[in-house]
Amino acid sequence: MPRVSILIPAYNRANYLSEAIHSALNQTYRALQVIVVDDGSTDNTAETVAAISDSRLVYIHQENRGVSAALNTGWRAASSELVAILGSDDVMHSKQIETLLPILERDHALGLVYARAQAMDANGNPLPQILGSSMKFSDNALTSLLYGDCVCGIACLCRRACIEQVGGFDESLIANEDWDLWIRMAEVTRFAFHDEILARYRMHAASLTGGRSQHYRRVLLDRVRLIENYYARPQIPPDALAIKSLALRNVYMDAGIRLLAIGAPREALPYLQRAIRAHGNPLAATARVTGVALFDLYLSKTSWGVRFVDGLVARRRKIAAS
Repeated sequence: MPRVSILIPAYNRANYLSEAIHSALNQTYRALQVIVVDDGSTDNTAETVAAISDSRLVYIHQENRGVSAALNTGWRAASSELVAILGSDDVMHSKQIETLLPILERDHALGLVYARAQAMDANGNPLPQILGSSMKFSDNALTSLLYGDCVCGIACLCRRACIEQVGGFDESLIANEDWDLWIRMAEVTRFAFHDEILARYRMHAASLTGGRSQHYRRVLLDRVRLIENYYARPQIPPDALAIKSLALRNVYMDAGIRLLAIGAPREALPYLQRAIRAHGNPLAATARVTGVALFDLYLSKTSWGVRFVDGLVARRRKIAAS
């Protein structure tokens, strides 16, 4: 019986899929299965999977219903206690499972442990952008996730029972389905962060969540609605309610900056204005928006910029904790 199931939802990514599958099968931790859920692909995804001979590889085909539905099919088919997720165009480092598994084993109160992933271009060349960061509010995953999506979905390991407890992925979302799931899981379990790069995520023109995607504006709107809908619920935990203004500021700011990045300043402006109003302190909010925009649009695209900002954040948190 495999201890870990690695889920790979796939839709027309046959050109990258083989590399993703091999990175999962080549983990140094061997007691695992790899479940590829083909979400109605029209390319040679099925043939790509069939060409790989490994008894631990499971192939499931379904009609096209989106990434959330594919992930739900995957974890429900899994025969393991623990689940990891890998994009069909992404790559795991060989020791990802071996590194994260002991952290869950040491603390049974943890439902999820996550690390970082580094960007790469379409050809696999490294890029400076990094996904995954420590929790903004120490040992409080819920408020940290509402503040911003700090969990890297392709560099995490979680308990299957926790996914089941909160009802799985929201199939109405075409993206950000992992962020939504993490928020719901954070209400019932604890998270841990491991500060190491354990995966690579691919940035390419055909990405659903990339700026060239025909669905990009819906992706951004879903991110905004995700946070707005959370705060429209009754009986919000007090700690989550306490950061409502910051959570709304950040998600509006994120949408505005992403629209600036694709050259849509007129669409960006209302979101940036909402970010400033949500914070309540116009001067502080304007400074924050300017700083984050500078990082996202410029500094994040350079290695020195990423190191510089990481150092500033670490120093600020050290001072706050002292």
